[in-house]
Amino acid sequence: MCAAIIPQESAEEIRESLLPLRLKGQIKLHWSDEDESRRRKIVSTIAELTPMTAVVTHISQPQKKTEHFRRKCLETIYYELCGMGIHQLTCESRTESQNKKDIAHLLTLRQRKLVLPQFDISHCRGGDDPLLWIPDVFLGAINARHKGVNEHYEALKDFVVYDAVTEGSLLNSERP
Repeated sequence: MCAAIIPQESAEEIRESLLPLRLKGQIKLHWSDEDESRRRKIVSTIAELTPMTAVVTHISQPQKKTEHFRRKCLETIYYELCGMGIHQLTCESRTESQNKKDIAHLLTLRQRKLVLPQFDISHCRGGDDPLLWIPDVFLGAINARHKGVNEHYEALKDFVVYDAVTEGSLLNSERP
């Protein structure tokens, strides 16, 4: 999981910078749908966006308990964002029931005082906000690095302000 941190006053300009990356007929950018030359172009464009940073949490075990791992990653992201004074996160929308589970999870974390009461999330379709493409690119670059392709991560690594392996993850040395 990854959260792109973008100041509100820069959001519209960054959206406008990202829109031309979408090919005709594409609803949104998605790392796994792009070839290597497009990935280089996308990473280059994102590396020029300022001000922008990213918080990354990850797990790299087989995906048997995807929702459990998602919650662990989100919990870490929420905590880190709160610590940075950020109180609003827009998540890429999934199904309505999954979105409701995200909100219920946040409410539980609030009740347990693991996140601040003012911290909130909303959901938006990936094709409706280009800012949601940024986390996908960061995660694609991280996954590529674990497969031996370092150039994408090297171009983006200075934007990563927090990178953690969540509880229950495989050790870094065991990651693919």
